[in-house]
Amino acid sequence: MNELNRKVKSVPFNLDDPYERELLEHCNQYIQFATYIKRLIQRDMEQGGLLRKEHEKGMKQEKTIDKSKLKSFGL
Repeated sequence: MNELNRKVKSVPFNLDDPYERELLEHCNQYIQFATYIKRLIQRDMEQGGLLRKEHEKGMKQEKTIDKSKLKSFGL
């Protein structure tokens, strides 16, 4: 495969955040990280983009922000 035909998407994990550290530890049990992520994406696509629909639904509703979760996003 030609390198010009590849797109790499990196996934950063904040090791100071216990939740993100737990996510990374879970991912580390899989030898092929990229394959694992692609299967998660495939599962979401097969379920009709469930995660995207939940996100869009949440964007339409006004909610208070849980500030304890902002650290996960570097805020």
